[in-house]
Amino acid sequence: MPNAKDAGLSTVERILLAGKTGTGKTKQVWTLPGRKFAYIFDPNSMSTLRGCDVDYQEFYPDFLEMDATLKGFNKDPKTNKQFLGDRPKKKLEPHVYMKWVDDINEKVEKGFFKDYNWLILDSLTFLSKSVMDRQLFINNRYGDIEELGDYRVVGSKMADVFGSISALPISLYCTSHFTTFQDEKTKKIETQLMLPGKARNILPLMFTNVWLAQTSEDPKGGVRYEIRTRPDPRGLQDVRSSIPNLATVEDVTIKGLGDPTSEGIGGLLRRARTPVQPVSKVAQLRS
Repeated sequence: MPNAKDAGLSTVERILLAGKTGTGKTKQVWTLPGRKFAYIFDPNSMSTLRGCDVDYQEFYPDFLEMDATLKGFNKDPKTNKQFLGDRPKKKLEPHVYMKWVDDINEKVEKGFFKDYNWLILDSLTFLSKSVMDRQLFINNRYGDIEELGDYRVVGSKMADVFGSISALPISLYCTSHFTTFQDEKTKKIETQLMLPGKARNILPLMFTNVWLAQTSEDPKGGVRYEIRTRPDPRGLQDVRSSIPNLATVEDVTIKGLGDPTSEGIGGLLRRARTPVQPVSKVAQLRS
């Protein structure tokens, strides 16, 4: 029977990097060691990844899915029903989420990921948007304002899906955004991951490291890219790290692309642990 005291450091990492736009979340993909496969949901990602040694697949909404409705967001004060006058007569079905689910299940069944070290999702913010679009469409409210029940359904579905993804024996790197707001009741400033419902609390628990991407002014000039590995009392409380001996704030600036895995997050992994090894067995994702 195995004993935990004999267990070595895991070669599987699960990293969630949250931050504002422009804080270098996607750029850190360059530094991850080994073979990488990325699902791209953010239309801005490829401008950062162009030239990077990473296989990828893009999932974006079709242009014709765009909803130009204005009155559909407003209600007639007399009937309390939504205006429908300028609503398009026909809309295409939002397909991004369903196509992605079919694709990842097919890849798992065929053992596609067995030769990869990293599975990358950039970003969870745009993925959750595609799930929400699907939720509104199947309830015949596509293009309308989301309701509380929608956030609950979408959050629960994302938590279920990531429960299966986190079971894969492959390192996982995901990016996300966060939002800061003032609680109406307590008047406190709250910072939360930009994820719906249950997913906001459950998804961080599936990652071994939840870090916050930020920038500061480099004393030598330019911008310094950093990750925060411990929560700020006034910031995102999901932040944590399982890698020992990391500073509260680590410099992950990529100074050159000659060997990017020696810098940034890849450099931290190299410094703290044995480099991630290829995996040979893949678990079956539940649909």
